Amino acid sequence: MPFRIERSISREDATQAREELRILDLEREILSGAIRRLYEAHAEGKITEKEREKIGKTYKSRMMNVKDAISKDESLVALHELEVMQEDLIKLFSERFDELGIKVDELRSKVEVEPIKEIAIPFTKKPVTILAEKPAKKEKRGKKKPAAKPSPRKEAEKRIEKIRAEVEKVLDRLGQMEIET
Repeated sequence: MPFRIERSISREDATQAREELRILDLEREILSGAIRRLYEAHAEGKITEKEREKIGKTYKSRMMNVKDAISKDESLVALHELEVMQEDLIKLFSERFDELGIKVDELRSKVEVEPIKEIAIPFTKKPVTILAEKPAKKEKRGKKKPAAKPSPRKEAEKRIEKIRAEVEKVLDRLGQMEIET
């Protein structure tokens, strides 16, 4: 395959991160309840504000550690899922491209012609040279405004949807090319 696929998160690491997320989510609920109960106790007059802050300091510190761990584990899981999708996409594309290449070769031999030139297809990161009639069009990129940082899971889901849409476009185009040939 002309594409290089790299895996940085193993299936076992992703599974372990999912398990940790389950436990961390429970711990976050417990800590939230404890902190909420401290505020309730203060409101009921059972403890002073100073006592609430003193006791709550430990819970709040642990809550920050839990949130950081959740964020890291969500990123690990999202990265693993994206890498798997990337691999599946490359495999699917490669299979379809090979099928198309076979049909092109059959038609070339049938009409007894050879390719007249090789065209480099521009890619965003790594150029790959293939035989084609026209280079793929580059998409225009709009300016992005800084926004509130969404969670890694939501970012991953958006990227997955974008990749799926792009794959569908490529597959539709390959299907059209097959029909035309």
